[in-house]
Amino acid sequence: MKKFLVLALVLALALVFAACAPAPTPAPTPAPPTAAPAQPTAAPAQPTTAPAQPTTAPTAAPTTVPTAAPAQAVALQFWTAQSGPQDTALKKLAAQFQQQYPNITVTPTFQGNYSDLYKKVTAAIAAGSPPDLAIAYQNDVANYIKSGAVIPLDDLMNDPKIGFTADDMKDIFPSFIDKYPEFGNKVYSLAFMRSMQVMYYNADMLNSIGMTQPPATWNDLLKACAALVKGDVVCYEMPGGGDASTFASWVFSNGGNMISADGKTVAFDQQPGIDTMTFLGNLFTNKYAIVQAKAYQDQTDFSLGKVVFTFGSTAGLPYYATAIKQAGKVQNWGIAPGPHTTPNPVVDIYGPSVTVFKTTTAKQQAAFLFLKFLMSKDANAQWVQATSYFPARASTKDALTDFIKANPLYGNAYGWLQYGRGEPTQAAWNPIRNFIGDAMVTVANGKATPTDALKQAAQKANAALAGQ
Repeated sequence: MKKFLVLALVLALALVFAACAPAPTPAPTPAPPTAAPAQPTAAPAQPTTAPAQPTTAPTAAPTTVPTAAPAQAVALQFWTAQSGPQDTALKKLAAQFQQQYPNITVTPTFQGNYSDLYKKVTAAIAAGSPPDLAIAYQNDVANYIKSGAVIPLDDLMNDPKIGFTADDMKDIFPSFIDKYPEFGNKVYSLAFMRSMQVMYYNADMLNSIGMTQPPATWNDLLKACAALVKGDVVCYEMPGGGDASTFASWVFSNGGNMISADGKTVAFDQQPGIDTMTFLGNLFTNKYAIVQAKAYQDQTDFSLGKVVFTFGSTAGLPYYATAIKQAGKVQNWGIAPGPHTTPNPVVDIYGPSVTVFKTTTAKQQAAFLFLKFLMSKDANAQWVQATSYFPARASTKDALTDFIKANPLYGNAYGWLQYGRGEPTQAAWNPIRNFIGDAMVTVANGKATPTDALKQAAQKANAALAGQ
């Protein structure tokens, strides 16, 4: 869930490409919509994945052989922002974990939305009584690090008895491992769930102009816009406050970065960022795009055949499917990575992670064992079926055959996890997201040139980085 500020699905962690990059994936073909729950009632402000009802029977309890189980009883408090079906799923997994480790009891406790959770954790830190582990967005974890309340996980990950094996590390997507450049590039949080920023497209409209695949380049997208925009049909509908995750995914797809390698200054004001903001400006100058009148209006308009492309989280898949089914206007639609100038597609992977607080050695080890369990193949598969997040491991797909068959668009997106990149982990990233969103709105309204709007956002962002 974007941190209740528009939930990054699946799933961010910086995905480090191998020296020999994989071959580009072919553009996906439209697939039937998946079953979905009711529409959300409030718009999140930070990446969020909405709960989805399971479409297949839960898998059996994981059968991982316990390693280094503690000799003494350990009770862990796990604070979360997961409610409803997600809370139920977490408690079920905690019970299964205790079957493997009878001496470890984990109590997941819902603490409200991510803002509420952050405030409660901060107060608990000040009182000297933090939880043992908690779900959090990376910018919040960075603040916990600054307060000295959480531990780096590198040693536990590398521990020969309870850590990850070499095979584990090959299996886990790099974008699920959060490294913090401003704190020695150490790992302070790990994720067992992520969302993905993707492009939703109306396949029927594209087919009407001879495009059998979604546009893979920015020029192809502009050509589609020029051919399809007429009457009340627009090409793109931007959220009312802008969308920093969409901007980040576009910058990544233009070969750029959001933050410098040392984490001290922004990088989105360099040429890839300028190209990205200029492209956005062109969409509005040519009247190919509009700004949403209200939250989630793009989903409604897409379902009515009034917008060709939208960009958003895979968390929206069930909601798009419901809206499209109810409207009965769109027959064929799909999702794809956004257009790109890079050799391979690039997708923004984001979402909350889990951090472990400074307590006792026994509790810290037990907390890591529980986090490792949540990232295991079978446990992660159960979580996916309850929530539609993306899992931490490539091998989890083997346990999701029926789920993917019932949710083919999710299955398409699974293959793009290898192309994932994560948003910055700096504490200042939260306000920086707002600066980017404001710049996007300014450009959309024609109140500043793309270059000037980006320059102003970068100045504010650099000040925030300097003061974090």
